[in-house]
Amino acid sequence: MTERPRVVVLTDISSIVGGFGEPDDAQSFIRLLLYSNELDIEGLIATYTKHGHAVFPEYLHILLQIYDKVHNNLLKHDQRYPSQEKLAKLIKCGNQNDGPKFIGEGNDTEGSNWIIECANRLDERPLWIIVWGGTTDLAQALWRVKETKGGAFYQKFKSKLRVYAIGDQYEMNSMVRDENPDLFYIVSSDSFRGMYKEGNQNLVNNSWLHEHLRFNHGPLGAAYPQYDGEDPWGEVHGLKEGDSPSLLYLIQNGLSDPEYPEWGAWGGRFVKKRGECYEDAEEEFEGVKSVRSPIFRWRQAFQNDFQARMDWCIKSYQESNHAPVVKVKMIENQNPKPGDTIELDASESFDPDGDSLSFHWQLHREASSYSNQLVILGEHSANARLLIPEKSEGDTLHIILSVMDDGAPPLTSYKRLIFTVK
Repeated sequence: MTERPRVVVLTDISSIVGGFGEPDDAQSFIRLLLYSNELDIEGLIATYTKHGHAVFPEYLHILLQIYDKVHNNLLKHDQRYPSQEKLAKLIKCGNQNDGPKFIGEGNDTEGSNWIIECANRLDERPLWIIVWGGTTDLAQALWRVKETKGGAFYQKFKSKLRVYAIGDQYEMNSMVRDENPDLFYIVSSDSFRGMYKEGNQNLVNNSWLHEHLRFNHGPLGAAYPQYDGEDPWGEVHGLKEGDSPSLLYLIQNGLSDPEYPEWGAWGGRFVKKRGECYEDAEEEFEGVKSVRSPIFRWRQAFQNDFQARMDWCIKSYQESNHAPVVKVKMIENQNPKPGDTIELDASESFDPDGDSLSFHWQLHREASSYSNQLVILGEHSANARLLIPEKSEGDTLHIILSVMDDGAPPLTSYKRLIFTVK
């Protein structure tokens, strides 16, 4: 089984109901809870929010109490779902203020200290800091380690961290990444809007929420707030979840590797701009070329997956759908020559519910260095043949296999194959 990512969440949660504050963090937190079996959550830090100019850890506790009501049913689907008690112990308070003037001596918080404690654990896995608000507490943690340890220890500390931030929010702006160009840092400046903008709006409107989340799906679904508020590009009604791409980026479904942002994932695709900082990358999908396309192109798949997990809150294993398991036979020739033929075999893939499977092999052009015509014979079969183009010497080919079941809702798993042509 794939190693679960370690995660600390910094959230500026300010509301758990529609029409008050900004409830999209509550929306994202509910999604996070349904994926808590896939992640090793180590911290839930309530950080400063402009809605109230305070921190609101109580909202996290309330949502965890509701999660507890469906926890036993979730265990029927995966025994790795953590208990409410375990998660509640991870809730910490960040700084009630925001900005560079609140970094330095006398500004340590429960949250900043917790980041340091988590990062210093004897664990070879990197620690992902996913930032849904400002970075004051992350900046304070970095300052404290640099101030008290300095030098080599500080560099080693930073090397353990991976940051995925939703924009440069509040007064902190881009300070953390500007001052630490060697810190692995993904900033989603606009791509996160692909969560709810453009693409198929029928998957994010109130009708979808009512049918698949809010009604007849137990207390956690009922707690999912409708978003009815402003956005720089117009009003949003239904699902916003602007912070959820940071979570979706870490889901190990075979599509991606979090260590390689340029590959792409449910949570977007990013390219290195300077130092170790990655920024939004463009893709074209269904005629739309945008930095949002790398997210909304997967919307049907990740919304179906969310819908299925909400079903898990109330249904038995037998009544529910679960994602296919993709198995591709080892390919020894990872460095083919132009004109070679590669046999692709995913016939050992299976579905845990016994559903029928459909297959689709395709070139991920934007992640590849080769973007011309590519022939895959049997592209919709478990067994296919990849014809290496004649004029592709030195190119890298990213081939994505999507395997979808015919359950309700249909769920998709992936396998990414990478070939470097000699």
